[in-house]
Amino acid sequence: MNIINNYRNILVIPNITNSKNPEMDSFFDVLNQQITKLGNDFFWFIPVIKPVKLLSDKPNVKQIPINLSGNMFHMRVSFPTDMIKLLQSSTLSPNNITNDLWVNYDVVYSHLPDWNIRRFIPNNKPIIGYAHWWEMEICNGKSNLNNYLNFEREILGALQMRILFVNTKTQKNYIIKEASKTFNDNILLELDRIIQPFYLTIPENLIIKQIPQKRERTILFNHRCTNDKGYNTFIKQVFKFRKNRTDFNVWISLGDRYNINFEDKWINTDSVEKSEYYKRLSQCWVTIVPSDSHYGWNISATDSLMRGTPVVFEDCENYREIYPNGLFYTNESDLFLILNRLLDDEIFYYKWVINSINHAKFLSNNNHLDELKQNLLS
Repeated sequence: MNIINNYRNILVIPNITNSKNPEMDSFFDVLNQQITKLGNDFFWFIPVIKPVKLLSDKPNVKQIPINLSGNMFHMRVSFPTDMIKLLQSSTLSPNNITNDLWVNYDVVYSHLPDWNIRRFIPNNKPIIGYAHWWEMEICNGKSNLNNYLNFEREILGALQMRILFVNTKTQKNYIIKEASKTFNDNILLELDRIIQPFYLTIPENLIIKQIPQKRERTILFNHRCTNDKGYNTFIKQVFKFRKNRTDFNVWISLGDRYNINFEDKWINTDSVEKSEYYKRLSQCWVTIVPSDSHYGWNISATDSLMRGTPVVFEDCENYREIYPNGLFYTNESDLFLILNRLLDDEIFYYKWVINSINHAKFLSNNNHLDELKQNLLS
């Protein structure tokens, strides 16, 4: 085993989708939580577009700036030359390669199964995977196809891994179902062995300790303003809901990053830095999370739950798997009934505030992190 100061050395294959402001990329939030909770057994080599502050104070992390795409689609098909050099460097002397691109790693931790990287890695170096996006034909009734991604390539990348963690068991089941259209039973059995669910962890220090005495009657949408995240449907719904009552505001927390602005003063599209974002979350009234297009779990929901903001989910298997007793709507009428009750019934509302915090605590202590640690160590 290669060791730097008694660490197990991990080379990360990143999934960066926010090149303009990497500090706000949820990839780094997830990775930072995992690095923190996994403890001091590991040293992490992380290729980045540019170093991020979130990881800068960690003594067991080295950020390696290389030429990477930060576009969520191009990232999956563009395989940088510098990344190939990093992957191949463990077999070379540091004298034969630029020192910054020499990494004597033990394990590859890939967040992009789209990159078929085994041909660049010695056979004794395992690949551990983590992925939440999958290019399935139809997901929760939504088309998930585009010209950049390729489901078959994702499967071929997964088959090169010792284990590949995905967001939910629901997601795993649908990946295998989709794969059955192309691959034989032997491949499906191998996928069933490799792919395993891994629920997103929650940092305990961000779980709210005290419920704010005063909250703003704000309905929150805190994910990408794209159709696959249900943004267009959300906007139509809140404008229709506004016709029935006007005692609420709306915050679209990433709106200005998508050049979204409204003349209506009751809609705020300003984005803020992470610390202010978490503060504001605890002051919002309720979050709406439409169904996604990959059977995963939205970090936007986790953010809200840990800040004690009730979440109303569009009903789908993947959300019910992780929060089986949550608030769910199947149609617009259901959604409006739930919103009206949350806004009008204080006892009902604060019951769900407490329920949200308790469920965040439950998710923060799931056992999936132990499985990840065992695989990175072995």
